[in-house]
Amino acid sequence: MVQDVREVLAGYPGLADLVVRTHEQEPLGQVLVAYVVPAGAGLNLAELHKYARRELPAALVPAAFVVVEALPADGAGLPAPDLRGLARYRAPETPRQEVLCAIFADVLARPRCGVDDNFFALGGESIDAMLIAGRASPVIGQEISIDDLFDAPTVAELDQLLDN
Repeated sequence: MVQDVREVLAGYPGLADLVVRTHEQEPLGQVLVAYVVPAGAGLNLAELHKYARRELPAALVPAAFVVVEALPADGAGLPAPDLRGLARYRAPETPRQEVLCAIFADVLARPRCGVDDNFFALGGESIDAMLIAGRASPVIGQEISIDDLFDAPTVAELDQLLDN
């Protein structure tokens, strides 16, 4: 499984090297983390996340991408990934949830966002809320305000708020 993920990610232009490891994260259990060495300046992590989501099944998209200057020969000494705010992944169940999850992930620069991932726990701030509201409203055909995101900080809660 880890080797399959590595092979797919190796196809992304702009990577000189990478390794995919499992990392124990409570309460999630084992999650995948990709350590990537850019081939040059300007690696766009948001685009790498999009590539991973497009090319891999949702369960195999790494929970984090960590940029490193070089990979240690023995694999030891890799930095700990930032996995704050991740909840046990629950996939979107409706087209609207899929759109909202994709927008949350893009704006918050995460490889993916499940319906239970919390906007604030993922590091979301007011400017991020404005970006999400601005991008989501025209796509889903309903007005979303910044206050809506503050009142309903997960996709599941926001989806329910929009139903009401």
